[in-house]
Amino acid sequence: MDDYIVSIKDVSMNYHTIDGETKAIDKISFDVNKGELLGIVGPSGCGKSTVLSLIAGLLEPSSGEIYVGGKVSYMLQKDYLLAWRTILQNAVLGLEIQKKLTEENKNYVIDMLRKYGLGDFLNHYPSQLSGGMRQRVALIRTLAVKPDILLLDEPFSALDYQTRLAIADEVWKIIKYEEKTALFVTHDISEAISMSDRILVLSKRPGRVISIHEIKTSGEQGPLNRRKAPEFRDYFNEIWKELDVHV
Repeated sequence: MDDYIVSIKDVSMNYHTIDGETKAIDKISFDVNKGELLGIVGPSGCGKSTVLSLIAGLLEPSSGEIYVGGKVSYMLQKDYLLAWRTILQNAVLGLEIQKKLTEENKNYVIDMLRKYGLGDFLNHYPSQLSGGMRQRVALIRTLAVKPDILLLDEPFSALDYQTRLAIADEVWKIIKYEEKTALFVTHDISEAISMSDRILVLSKRPGRVISIHEIKTSGEQGPLNRRKAPEFRDYFNEIWKELDVHV
């Protein structure tokens, strides 16, 4: 438990606007273990995405300390695949931008696309793929730069319910198989329980840490299997009550 790759200590974040100062998060503290998938849930506007932006270095905290012990890659809500580029060209975009598109790295991406069911679509365009497949491409693009830490900001919110369940299972397997550390923001308590090793629960704005739950379920693991576990309902009810009290 001491093998931390991210550590947040008493971090606050204030946004300055024309109308004055808005406190987004207030003195939050938590750690992320190497190889862990940490879910973050809380009401709208509580600062979930702000936490990811701080870890990514896109924002500077107003106070507190942030330690990030590795390279970070950020996957946003939408896939943002470029319509005029093929699937392979989209998947290597980050490498191109970083000027790291070597033959070795390109082959690494091709191998991942093949491994995760996209090998027949390398020369297709995004419009020819389903929503779930597009999200898989977006994740592989995120993994292509070989990050140590993945930041996932509601990556399934644009998908219909059935696709969302299926792609959550696939993404979980990819993250675990590739042995990545991930922080995963979602509004969906069930989704968080099904995917996470631990769940960080934030209060309404300004976001404060209400609790951190370690998720352990019996039987086979993975999002779809987790939803069938007898412990699933207990975790859901506990987190729901915490959020209901703090709304």
